[in-house]
Amino acid sequence: MNGKIGTTQAVLLVVNTILPTATVVLPIIISTYTEQDAPLAIILSTLAGLLIAWIVGTVIQNSNGAPFLDWVGEKSSPVVSVILGLLMLQFYLDTTATILREFVNFLKDNVLINTPITVLVILILFITIYMVRQGIEAIARVNSLVILLYLFFVPLYLLGLYSDLNVHHLLPMFDHSLAEITLASLTPTAWMSEVAVLLFLAPYLQYPQRAKIIGWTGLLFVAILMMLILITALMVFGPEFIKLSAYPGFATISILRVGRFIEKLDILFISYWVLSIYLKFAIFLFVTVECFKQTFRVSSSRPFIGALGLIIALECLFSWQSSAKLNNYNQEGRFVVFFLFNVLVPLGAVLLNRLHKARSKRKGLET
Repeated sequence: MNGKIGTTQAVLLVVNTILPTATVVLPIIISTYTEQDAPLAIILSTLAGLLIAWIVGTVIQNSNGAPFLDWVGEKSSPVVSVILGLLMLQFYLDTTATILREFVNFLKDNVLINTPITVLVILILFITIYMVRQGIEAIARVNSLVILLYLFFVPLYLLGLYSDLNVHHLLPMFDHSLAEITLASLTPTAWMSEVAVLLFLAPYLQYPQRAKIIGWTGLLFVAILMMLILITALMVFGPEFIKLSAYPGFATISILRVGRFIEKLDILFISYWVLSIYLKFAIFLFVTVECFKQTFRVSSSRPFIGALGLIIALECLFSWQSSAKLNNYNQEGRFVVFFLFNVLVPLGAVLLNRLHKARSKRKGLET
């Protein structure tokens, strides 16, 4: 059952839509370009993300929470709606497959080293399909509980690292040009643009007119946590180590200790990250299914969840076999694709709505 989700639940969904993979992928990409000035790239990408959230929120407010593709069809034509739906369905299938691959790669590299990737993909997919079949309201409730655990993990994280923090690793500041900082901010901007999932969550928002506030609040929360992770990693290891580490955030966690009697807390944090990434994967699988439902005008998407999951699994296994290619896509190709579908599509919807209003006014004056 897909009931309505409240504003706070929607904010927390936005947070977990972005944060789990961002904490794994972004630190090394940002630090490669800007080293100790990496926090400046987070600030710049957050500003861009807030603008994207404004565009997405404007679309949802204009449609009053109506299904996105149905609303586009009303403002233009059913043919345009179907074509756009097919393109966005391909986009969400690809994006969900890369999320699954990042999840599997991390588990394979750090936890379940000897487990075949195919087995990991099947297990993750079965669990996530079950989650999606319960509906977005159930996902939102579980997601809220997982996010609340930050109240426990963040203080523990800071307390455990306190003796290892060295502020001198952040110096000298402002040592990189604006061009380098802008280049470093492109990839995190792509992650911030994932706030556009609200376009397909809009029919389930209890208060769709608050969509802008939902997007802004979620992105600010993500920015704060990303800044925390990035700055602490820099202060512990310095910028040179981060550029060489595959997972600098988790390398930082590996040295956590509280006093002389609590140490090796990395497995606790990894377990929490696994919970978060499960929810991110579930959110994107739900959005993919919702895009399919709106594109093909089916009354119930439940019979198609397994088939879409199978397509995602096959793409995960055969399109992203090389971790190097996936990393290269994250660093160079993701921004272009995400900008097209997460920024230009909602921006085009805003312009389409204004054009439709202008035509309606013109017809009213003529009559």
